Parts: sequence; C-alpha cells; structure tokens
Amino acid sequence: MNLHLTHDQLCDLILADTSLQPNAESDVVEQHLQACLICSAELKSLRDSISHFRDASSAFARHEFAQSYAQRSSIAPPHSYLSQPLYWAAAAVIFVAALFPITLHQQRSAADSSVKAAAVSSQTESDDALLADIDQKVSADVPSPMEPLADPTDGSTSTNSTSDQRTN
Repeated sequence: MNLHLTHDQLCDLILADTSLQPNAESDVVEQHLQACLICSAELKSLRDSISHFRDASSAFARHEFAQSYAQRSSIAPPHSYLSQPLYWAAAAVIFVAALFPITLHQQRSAADSSVKAAAVSSQTESDDALLADIDQKVSADVPSPMEPLADPTDGSTSTNSTSDQRTN
C-alpha cells in the first residue's frame, strides 16, 4: 500500500454510500485512516469544505430568491419604462382589446331586443287575425262544418253503367 491515500481513494470515501456492505478494500482504507493522521485530516478537510460550500450555496440561493421576490412584489414596470411611448401604446392596445368584447355584447343585446320587439308585434298581429276569424265563425248563422256539401254533379244524373266502370 502507498504511504498515503490517493485523491481517487479520498473521493471514493466522500462519495461512498454507507449503506453498502463493506468490502476488503474499504476495510484496508478504514484501517489506514485510523493509523495515518495526515490522510484522516485531509479527508476531514475535504468533508468540511464540501459542507461549507453546501451551506454557502444554500445561503446565497436564499438571499437571491429573497431579492428577486422583493423586486417582483410590484407588477408595475420600473420608472424608466413608464417614460417610453411603446409601453403606453401597448397599454392602450390592451385596453381597447379588453373593451372590444363588451361593445360586441352590447350591440348583440340591442339587436336581440329589436328582434324580440318585431316578434312580439308579429305575434300580436297574428293573434288579432286569429281572434277576428274566430269572431266571424261564431257570428255566422250556420257553422261551416254543418253547411251542405257542394253537389259535384250539379243536378245532372249519372248515366254511366256499372259495366263501364273499371275494376281492379
């Protein structure tokens, strides 16, 4: 065995899963770490460095998230954007686009009400005509179902014999 552990062996120790069953090589490395203070100090230094890096990166991420959240607390653009005419034009277009469906709905409602008014007036006219027809039939002397049927022969007698008639 070498005098000290190699970089690869130290990395394997740091990345090793402790739940795996130990093998003969890991036992030798563990024995060396117990005997060699330099290698155990190097391993401790690497683990501490990784732990400090993890803590620092987590703290930095929390800090950056807090800053970005504070900047996004307002939906209004920064003051420098408000002075640009492009943003005002975009705001006007959005406003007009939002009003467009409302005006269409109002026009459709007005058209529907005029159609309903025409339907009501035509309904009233047809009701009046129906009532007038009923009134005329009630005031008649003889109701139409009881009137005699018109004579189809106009008083002439039929001279056709039964032999002339067609049979099926």
